[in-house]
Amino acid sequence: MRSYKYLLMGVSIFEMFFSSVDIIVSPIVHSFHTVVIVLTVVGDRPKPLMRVLTSTYCGSFGCFLAMFAMLFVYRYYVVSGNPKVKYFESWYLAPLALTVLLCGFIWAAIGYFLFGPSEEIDAFIRLDLYKELGLHPENITYVAPHFYLINEAGEKVWNWNCINGMSGVCTIVNTTVFFIFQYGIRTYRFLQQITKNPNMSEKARTMQKQLFYALVIQASVPLLLLQLPLMTLFVFALLNIHLGQIAGIDTIAISLFPALDPLPTIFVIKAYRLTILGCLTKCRVAPLSRPTSQVPNAILVSVANM
Repeated sequence: MRSYKYLLMGVSIFEMFFSSVDIIVSPIVHSFHTVVIVLTVVGDRPKPLMRVLTSTYCGSFGCFLAMFAMLFVYRYYVVSGNPKVKYFESWYLAPLALTVLLCGFIWAAIGYFLFGPSEEIDAFIRLDLYKELGLHPENITYVAPHFYLINEAGEKVWNWNCINGMSGVCTIVNTTVFFIFQYGIRTYRFLQQITKNPNMSEKARTMQKQLFYALVIQASVPLLLLQLPLMTLFVFALLNIHLGQIAGIDTIAISLFPALDPLPTIFVIKAYRLTILGCLTKCRVAPLSRPTSQVPNAILVSVANM
C-alpha cells in the first residue's frame, strides 16, 4: 500500500508537470506529407528555450509509457503475491524513477538532436505551413521526423538520422507495449484462477470482475490515446500521405490522457464509485471495509492498486 502510494504520487506529480509544459508550449501536431511535426509558435519567447520545452513535451510520452508499463508489472506482483513486489519498495523506487526519466530523456534527446529544425525541413514545409496554418518557419520551433530527403540528383532517399531516431522511439514503444500485454495477460489468468475457487464468496467474485474490467479499460487508455495516434501518424508519413490538420487529433488525444487515466478506477471499482458519487451529491456513503473483510489480503491490496 505504501509503495503504491508513492507510485501514484509520482504519476500525479509528473502529470502536473506535463500539463504545465503543455500549457506553455501549446503544441500543434501537423502532418506535411513525409514530415510529422510537433510545432510551437515562439512569439516573444526565446527560441532556444522553446525548442528545449518542445523536446521535453515529446519526451514526456516516453515517461508516460514507462510509468504505465511499470504499474502493470506492480499490479500483477501485488495481486499474485509475487515476492518480486519488494523491488517496488524502499530504495528500489529510486532506480525505478530513474528508469522512467531515462525513457523520457532518450525520447527528448532524439527529438532535439535528430528531429530538430533544419533548412531542408523549413523549405519542405514552408508553403503548406503558411497555406494551412498561416505561419512561417522563422516564427516557430519544432520536433519533426522527416523520413525522406531529396539528393543532388533529385532522387528521394532515406533520411538515416530520422530512421535511427525512430528506431529508438519504437524501441521504447514496443518495450512498454510488451510489458503491458505480458503482465496484463498474466494478471487476467491469475484472476480467472481465483474466481474458479469454490471457497470464494460471491462478493469476492464480483470484486474480481471489477478488477478485470478496470484492467482492460486502463490498458486501452494509453493504447488508444498514446501509442495508436503516434504510430498512425508515422505510418502515414512513411506512405507520403498528407494528413494536414487532421493530425491535430493526436494533440487532443494526448492532452486527454492525464484526465481520462484515473476514470476507470473511479467508476469501475464500486467502492471508489460510491465514494465519488457520495461526495458529488453530498451524501454519506456507508463504509465498505466491513463487507470486503472476507476477501484475501492480496485481493484487498489489488483493489487499492486499481
